[in-house]
Amino acid sequence: MRIRSLLVLMVIAILLPVVLAAGIALDQIREGEREAALRGLRETARATSLIVDREVQGSLSALKALGRSPSLRQGDLKAFYAEAAALNQLPDVWTLVLDETGRQVFNTSVPFGTPPPSPIAAERVAQVLSSGRPVVSGLLVGPIPNKPLTTVNVAADAGPVRYVLAQAFVVDHWTRTALDQRLPPDWIVAVIDRDGRFIARSHNAEDYLGKQARPELVAAAAGSPDGLIRHSTLENIESYDAFAHSSLSDWTIAVAAPVRSIEAPSRQAMELALLGLALAVGAALLAAGGFGRLLIKAIERAGGAAIALGQGREPQAERSPIAEVSQLHQSLADAGALLDAERQSRLAAEAERERLLRNETAAREAAQAQNEAKDQFLAMLGHELRNPLAAISGAVTLLERGGADPARAAQYLEIVRRQKLHLVHIVDDLLDVSRLMAGKIMLEKRPLNMADSVTHCVQSLSGSEMGLGYRIAGQVEPVWVHGDPVRIEQILNNLITNALKFSPPGGHVGVELRHVDGRAVVTVEDEGSGIAPDLLGRVFEPFVQGPPPSNRTQSGLGIGLALVRQLVSLHGGEVEATSAGPGLGSTFRFWLPAIEPTAQAVDSVACGHRAGHRLVYVEDNADARMTMAELLRMHGYEVFEVAEGKLAHAAVLEHQPDAVVMDIGLPDMDGYQVARCLREDPVTRPVPLIALTGYGQMRDKEQAAMAGFDAHLTKPVMPDDLMAAVEFAVAGAAQAQGSAAS
Repeated sequence: MRIRSLLVLMVIAILLPVVLAAGIALDQIREGEREAALRGLRETARATSLIVDREVQGSLSALKALGRSPSLRQGDLKAFYAEAAALNQLPDVWTLVLDETGRQVFNTSVPFGTPPPSPIAAERVAQVLSSGRPVVSGLLVGPIPNKPLTTVNVAADAGPVRYVLAQAFVVDHWTRTALDQRLPPDWIVAVIDRDGRFIARSHNAEDYLGKQARPELVAAAAGSPDGLIRHSTLENIESYDAFAHSSLSDWTIAVAAPVRSIEAPSRQAMELALLGLALAVGAALLAAGGFGRLLIKAIERAGGAAIALGQGREPQAERSPIAEVSQLHQSLADAGALLDAERQSRLAAEAERERLLRNETAAREAAQAQNEAKDQFLAMLGHELRNPLAAISGAVTLLERGGADPARAAQYLEIVRRQKLHLVHIVDDLLDVSRLMAGKIMLEKRPLNMADSVTHCVQSLSGSEMGLGYRIAGQVEPVWVHGDPVRIEQILNNLITNALKFSPPGGHVGVELRHVDGRAVVTVEDEGSGIAPDLLGRVFEPFVQGPPPSNRTQSGLGIGLALVRQLVSLHGGEVEATSAGPGLGSTFRFWLPAIEPTAQAVDSVACGHRAGHRLVYVEDNADARMTMAELLRMHGYEVFEVAEGKLAHAAVLEHQPDAVVMDIGLPDMDGYQVARCLREDPVTRPVPLIALTGYGQMRDKEQAAMAGFDAHLTKPVMPDDLMAAVEFAVAGAAQAQGSAAS
């Protein structure tokens, strides 16, 4: 038998038990992985059930407490309406009172005195009054408003009159509370009433709301308080479905995960392990073949070395794992050992030199490319910064020399102001792109009318230096969205500015806002230099920009459109760019989800600025404190300046301001300590606190909120933004005091 065959048999004999044991272990691991995933699925169902029970228990507690109200016992239904309305969480949750016939006495989702609908809940009211126990309904449609909802009902004894107090929950409430969990996207979470109908569902809710769940799931849930079945979902996806009962509502909470999702980790682990075993067996067989070939060649070369010695030539040095063969080789190769060693050393040195040369060349090329990219960006940044700095320096020099008439002085100040805004914009873009790359851009959303934002941006840019000589036309219609007003204007400004930058003098830029299929669609169209096809797919990437237009000496830093894409995405929308080619103009279009305007949103927009408030301004930097205080006084505010944090409490007690504007980085007591001190004093606790600081990370905003601040603004801040924050905080404090008084 040949040496190679013997080695192969030895490898098989060694690996066979290992492979068998590994196969058994892998099967156990696969089963363990699957069981662990199914336990997690069942725990998710139980946890969701507890969330539903928590909401129902909270409603029961609130209704029972409301049922003991003196106003109800005295028959003062108008006063009792106000107490019941305090439990509202409109538009999702409201309170209503039913009499013994099932007729609504009043409904807090509509004004007091609104004529009630005909009796619709007689059976449910009778059940509650006869049993004396709370009743949680299944899915039903309420007459006011005409929406799918569920109700929690308790009996209330008001002397001679018996009522049922109920709290209504629209199905969206259960979607947000019970279904809004960080689960894999292919998992389906559903809330099912006692009749087997869907109350809420995380996937295709619009199609299946109120419809029957799978019969096998309903049957399994009817027979056990919790469990796990394997079946096909309504989307015909083979899934494991864990279910649990809500003890208070008698609803079923079901969480379905596709079988492939549950078994994928164990299957992948099995495949990787089998691949590893196959590679190990293959490597062992290759090694056996290699060793066999090595032995055969060693013996053959030993014979050749003997012939070479006999012919007077120097034999090649050979080593063998077989002692006898090694001794033979050693005897034959001693004479040529020094020559062979020298040759090997020379080859190794040459190979090392080649490797070092290749590494050095690659490192030099990489460093050169990085250096060129750095120089290009720094040159662009320097160019962008030097222009406004040069204008500011010149204007300041002219003002310092004096002699200019008031009109000229005002012109110089306008140059400083305009170029200062340019610098702020550059710095803000650089900071924003840094946050963008780190994924740390956060939004402060509220309902807003996009038409106001578009109109404001068009008017501002039309009257700016950049917009001179251009025709900027806006066509808008009212569309409300849930967004961050500052970031929305940043998106619009970047798109319109980009259109102006690449348009010829006298060119036309059109801005259009339309409500299309539940979306706010904004289109910015220009007649400029257009976009080449090879650049169109990368136009939203950071630092990517086309060649500067001939009518401009600068084209920005290449980060504006990257910010646009990120900010639009954070608002739940999309952005796209189209162009027929170079010289044929460009069109940028983005859309955001539209919302219905609420009364609170309209009121907040209409309230405007109300100057005349008293402010305490805490800032240790004398220049910053003086300039901002004077700007606020120019807008009608009465400002009391405080230079140290330890003096802030006494100043608030003395002047009783409407709000406190405070820096965070104070030298003696930081702003967080001062805020906690003011919140601990009952006298100063209601005063709104606004942080005005250079610390602008998300963790800084969270820390400010925990310390008691009502708002957080990042320096530098525009006076209008500061005044808007003051007015909003003061209005919120007044509303809170009014609610407490009522």
